Amino acid sequence: MDKKLISQIAVFYTLILILLSLVPIPDIGSPRFKLLELDKLIHFIMYLIMAITWGLKIENFSKRKIEISTYLILFGLVLEILQHVLPFGRYFDLGDLVANSIGVLFGIFILYYLKKKLL
Repeated sequence: MDKKLISQIAVFYTLILILLSLVPIPDIGSPRFKLLELDKLIHFIMYLIMAITWGLKIENFSKRKIEISTYLILFGLVLEILQHVLPFGRYFDLGDLVANSIGVLFGIFILYYLKKKLL
């Protein structure tokens, strides 16, 4: 695969994720912890894709998978905190953070398993 193209996709995808996470949305009510919602599935899928794209971009993936996972989970945490702090009508949602983190871990696991099988 073309590393330059993968790098561009990873950065572009991350920027889109930041935009989608911080853009103001209509009033969605007060925060509540619910883990089994369509919203959480979307968070899971978005972060799974991000983990796979960054995993494909990073050199020496098998040795850096824990580092990548940590950075991406922290990225999700920072976005959740920014949603709470910035005046855009968003709020911190622990369920979103859990879904994001599980998506990252699944993405890293899938990529690790596929690379192990292909090599």
